[in-house]
Amino acid sequence: MKHDELANDLAQHLRERTGRIVWTDMQLGPVGSPRPDAYSIEPSFTKFRPMAYEVKVSQSDYRRDITAGKWQTYLPFAAGVIFAVPAGLVERSALPEGCGLIVRNADGWRTIKAPTLRPIETLPHTAWVKLFIDGMRREVARLLAEKRPELADEWSMRRKIGQRLGNDVRNVLDDRATAENRYKHETQRLLDVTEGISKEVREQEQRIRQRMERDSAAIDAVRAELAQALGLPANANVGRIQMAAAEQALRLSQDGEVQGLRHALSMTQRALSEALSVPALALGGQAT
Repeated sequence: MKHDELANDLAQHLRERTGRIVWTDMQLGPVGSPRPDAYSIEPSFTKFRPMAYEVKVSQSDYRRDITAGKWQTYLPFAAGVIFAVPAGLVERSALPEGCGLIVRNADGWRTIKAPTLRPIETLPHTAWVKLFIDGMRREVARLLAEKRPELADEWSMRRKIGQRLGNDVRNVLDDRATAENRYKHETQRLLDVTEGISKEVREQEQRIRQRMERDSAAIDAVRAELAQALGLPANANVGRIQMAAAEQALRLSQDGEVQGLRHALSMTQRALSEALSVPALALGGQAT
């Protein structure tokens, strides 16, 4: 692996295996401040033990760092300094006193020697500000790159354009991106509402269908009873029932006994009307 690839691989290992918060190539303050290849803090309220990691991929680079004492500039910001190298590059005996060693082999990272921890209460204000502001932006970019690569590419492009053409242009691009995201959100919301309405319509159709089925069952039962009363099978259709009913009505109208009964009923109704009439004399000569 090249230097940056090894540093990013180490950062991924620390995040996944130790749960530490990790920054790579982060300057710990203003211009001129130390810039470890990786820097991590344990997410604990009781143990503040930040670690600085120096990545080396060649022995010449390692010897040059040891000679210049570059790693010592990390001490005001870290409880320990750890060298991270490919397996076989650095012997444990060649480490500066108090430094740790972690190596990368084919199976992953393995700690060879833990650093001697130094007490550290906190970091300078400028370091906290740098870690928070730049760190948050980098973390957003990293998460986007992992989960939504297309959004990460767009975000990086807008950031580069802003650096080159100024914040006004970048703000316009950000506003456009925000508008597009709002449009997508509103479109999805409308689709959800439409889906809800469609669901309500389907439920209403189901209720109407069930009511129609109940009504049809009741009508079929009455039709079966009427068919049987007319001497037809229970499953006779409406046309046969109508014809049978018409035949029965005609037969009744032509039946002599029925005609006699109708005549007797008519005479009885007339007699009752006359019997119930008030005599004319009782009304002074006026009949009701």
